[in-house]
Amino acid sequence: MSEAYMIKDVEVVPYRDAGASGHGTAATTARPTARPVTAPGTAPALVANNGIRVFGERHLVPVRQRVRHGATPGLVTALQAEPTHEGRSAVMQSAIRAIGFDWLGYATAAHVGGQLQPRTFFESYSPPGWRERYFRERYYEIDPRTPQPGTFCLPTVWDADDLAQTPLGNVPPLRRRRFLEDLRDAGVRSGIFLNLPMPGNNEFVLISFMSGIESRRWIGDSVVGQALAMGLALHEFLTCHVEIPAFAGRHREGLSDVQRDILACLAQGLSDKEIARRMDMSIFNVDYHMRRLRSHFGVRNRVQLASAATLLRPPGAPLSVDREKDAAGVIAA
Repeated sequence: MSEAYMIKDVEVVPYRDAGASGHGTAATTARPTARPVTAPGTAPALVANNGIRVFGERHLVPVRQRVRHGATPGLVTALQAEPTHEGRSAVMQSAIRAIGFDWLGYATAAHVGGQLQPRTFFESYSPPGWRERYFRERYYEIDPRTPQPGTFCLPTVWDADDLAQTPLGNVPPLRRRRFLEDLRDAGVRSGIFLNLPMPGNNEFVLISFMSGIESRRWIGDSVVGQALAMGLALHEFLTCHVEIPAFAGRHREGLSDVQRDILACLAQGLSDKEIARRMDMSIFNVDYHMRRLRSHFGVRNRVQLASAATLLRPPGAPLSVDREKDAAGVIAA
């Protein structure tokens, strides 16, 4: 492993406090010791929490899927060079701490009916226990850092005081207070939050860098730039260079082409009527297949079924009905 990715175990970290002076002078601030992140080798089995699929480093299988134009980011190259999930974990933890953070969270989500619905969560580098509380209490419904439907913006730099002062409309004060208290109990005080669109469907990616440092003043432009570069590199690695067989393999068998196509339409956010038009079938037939699919996946509602659907077909993959139409057009020509 290269020197750039060696892990240094320190409790006092020098950093540049851009808000302390006009020159961004170096400062030394005591930080709470980061709790150990969940080791990929001991990550729990894939679970569904409110329809959310959780995975870790040990579930990733490296593949060669896409030819990249231009130079590959250094972090992607380093992750590809590690043959084990323990090695990738060491690389990522070192990279996260090298820019001053303690933890990182990566999730995919979609807006369903105007509400944010998480789909998957990569938990290997998140604060211990925080993921369980965050999803169990459905804090994503009131988290002021999450994006509004259809909005994608520059990284958001925040600290606990910012979250406490952000207007949340009709959110009960007690629920906001519990969210902030649970965040503090997890050791999280400041960080960077960004979201990225996912081409080919209605999903987007949420990436959260988290720190135990109280104020956000230490997060200057240089730290933001490094976090953005790291987030994009991790996104490329997870979407282009690995697969998660445990997601797709468990339910892929036993589905007809029609059912796979309906799932693909569902993942694109189409309504039953739109699916019926796209598939050239009656609305009653769509409803029948929907009921069969919910039973097959063991889910209770459309949102949970849509979450399962996004894991079975890569973005932009053509439907079988479209392939048949294309083939018919070629024959007719």
